[in-house]
Amino acid sequence: MRGKSHGSIGLLAAIQTSLLFKLPISIASIAVATFFSLLPDLDQPNSVISKIIVKNDISKYIYKIFIYLINVFIFFVSIKINENFYMSAIITFVVIIIVESKITHLFLRRILLSFMFMLLTLALHLVSAPIYFIGFSGLLAVFPWLKHRSLSHSVFAVILIYFALKQIELVSGFKCLAIYGSIGYASHIFLGDIFTKQGVPLFYPISEKKISFGFLKVGSRFGNIAEYLFIACLLALVIATFFWI
Repeated sequence: MRGKSHGSIGLLAAIQTSLLFKLPISIASIAVATFFSLLPDLDQPNSVISKIIVKNDISKYIYKIFIYLINVFIFFVSIKINENFYMSAIITFVVIIIVESKITHLFLRRILLSFMFMLLTLALHLVSAPIYFIGFSGLLAVFPWLKHRSLSHSVFAVILIYFALKQIELVSGFKCLAIYGSIGYASHIFLGDIFTKQGVPLFYPISEKKISFGFLKVGSRFGNIAEYLFIACLLALVIATFFWI
């Protein structure tokens, strides 16, 4: 599913949970559920959640500067090794082609995303934040390097998210943080990607077999229409629940 669909479903799932179980809900709770409904796709460097954290234009600009500096460095190294200008230029040209084929923009985005969460983890450690805050930030630093739809799209990930958020909830006093965060995260899997052709590996890492209850192709016209209809049905369910309960 597309990011905006995941966000809408996570938001509606949080409201429905609040109505059914009489849980207090706030703007912050809705924001948490929406954020965590996007979080599983952090393993995709071009996903909506990744672009929220690191803007695409910014990373492209950094990538251009990075490649330019590498090119200059390679040229000066080749000149140092071989004083023949033309030979150095040829060597530089060949090495640059190899380097640019390995260091892509998406690869750099993974580095940037991971680096930002590593800095956050270090900052939390330096201010002696509770260990669960530090551990959760460190977990997010790993996400960009996961294979897409692997650990991040499993039941184990939902349990891990709930446990981490519960500890943060106990320390911070943020009521129902674990519930709304976990509902948002689970909605991505059980109300979203499980209905696509690719499916999700629910029992990863025990089993890598992907389970699918649908045939939607992400980004296709039919898939987009189906997403809108599903969101409309969820919205209708929330409205009905509001008036009936």
